[in-house]
Amino acid sequence: MAQATFRAILDAIAHPGRRYGLPRLAQAPGSLSPAAAITLLTLVDATTPVALPEADRDTAAWLTFHTGAPAAPAEVAAFVLAGPAHGSARPVLASLRQGTFDAPEASATLLLDIASLTDGAPLTLSGPGIAHTQTIAPTLDAAFVAEWQQQGALFPRGVDVFLLCGAEIVGLPRSTCITEA
Repeated sequence: MAQATFRAILDAIAHPGRRYGLPRLAQAPGSLSPAAAITLLTLVDATTPVALPEADRDTAAWLTFHTGAPAAPAEVAAFVLAGPAHGSARPVLASLRQGTFDAPEASATLLLDIASLTDGAPLTLSGPGIAHTQTIAPTLDAAFVAEWQQQGALFPRGVDVFLLCGAEIVGLPRSTCITEA
């Protein structure tokens, strides 16, 4: 299961905007989507600082038990979990670790657990991994596109985002251009 999950995560970040199915875990906290649960278990370990919503103590206990991942504030975490299911607003992208020009890989990855990958405003994606353009319609807040465009000026620095919903994942690497369709 871990190998199939890791492959789907890699494919999602290599092909922005494409939806990939993920295996489902037998048990995970009720506040986590199946995609969020399996992605966290696949990507974090005892050396990976993770920011979780403060109110979501069940997820924190579950993740610590399974991975030993240390809790960290969003500003310094390698992975940040947010979304309406967790009672947390999406953090401002600029408030997360951006990496440096010498070490862009030191940036944060935002795991955004959202309500839908298809019921939001249409967005057009372009850039590496996309043949022409790709259109997606995730339920994102109105400020997301503007923040993403501001982050684009920092490339190769910036935040990578995974959109998680149900048992599906969509990758948005920082190299992707996003415009409102």
